[in-house]
Amino acid sequence: MEQTYTRKDISKDTIELTITIPHESFKSSYEIVLKDYTKDTNIKGFRKGKVPSELLEPNIKENIIIETIEKLAPLYINMAIQKENLEIIAPPTYKEFPKIKDGQDIQFTITITILPEFKLGNLKKIKIKKEKAIVEDKEVEDAIEDIKKNRETKAKSIDDKWALEIAKMLKIENIKTLQELKEHIKDALTAQKEHMLIHKREQEALIEAIKLSKIEIPQAAIKYEASERERSFINDMQQRGVKVEDFLKSQNITMDKLRELWERDSKEALETDVFLKMYTKEKDIKITDKELKERIDYIKKASPDNKDTSIYEDPRWQNYVKTVQTKEKAFEMFREEVLGDTHKD
Repeated sequence: MEQTYTRKDISKDTIELTITIPHESFKSSYEIVLKDYTKDTNIKGFRKGKVPSELLEPNIKENIIIETIEKLAPLYINMAIQKENLEIIAPPTYKEFPKIKDGQDIQFTITITILPEFKLGNLKKIKIKKEKAIVEDKEVEDAIEDIKKNRETKAKSIDDKWALEIAKMLKIENIKTLQELKEHIKDALTAQKEHMLIHKREQEALIEAIKLSKIEIPQAAIKYEASERERSFINDMQQRGVKVEDFLKSQNITMDKLRELWERDSKEALETDVFLKMYTKEKDIKITDKELKERIDYIKKASPDNKDTSIYEDPRWQNYVKTVQTKEKAFEMFREEVLGDTHKD
């Protein structure tokens, strides 16, 4: 097939494609759209679907042109993107609406944001200090006070009798004294802190890896991702029957502040995603058929109430599961390489 576009590289992450829709292709599609219009049109004196197109066309020509362009343009854009093997990370934007001239090919230019090439940094340079989870006596005493405030007991003072009553309420076994309860609470708080510190180390390691790999996400991609989060948020509010302004007031936050948070979160999510994809490629990480089957079986067992089991056989869904699983596997390998542990939540 004859090439119907030209490419111009504007920067490392921006490409312009000038697309040409041949006149004959546009004319054929235009006639099909016009015919569809006449099928559904009623004009006095004509049977439905028998209105002559020449009678109808002058009044709806502009609408038919727009609809024809809307049908054809994405096809030619996608062909160009596939031929150039571009990985786009935001929807193409039109520089201008295509100009239509009788008997001539149609040309228009779009701007595409792509992911620049990045190189995995030297991960051996990452040194993240391992902090020890320390729980002070005051934290334990504060936790005891909170329990007393929120639990009604027969025992009025905090003593062994009270501790035994609380242990039964909270279904904590082998607690007979206040000291044993305090030790249990200290262990629980220590485990909680250890979990938080592990998560903190993971985030610090990722941030360092992203910096070393010099990953910079194009602003257009961040804006698009943030706008998708805003759209999802508004959708959710509508489905719940909540006015956006009422929600913002109840949370004491402005829409501008939310947009700022969405942009920051989008940037971090995209950076992490790009890094893990790059790490996956560099380390040649793959999910075997056996691993995928085990994951799907696990999902099935975790969702016993799901009546629609056809989804488990859907190749698109399986591919999604495989993508998520690959990313998780990459993160586990990265964590083990950089932090020297294989901790899982």
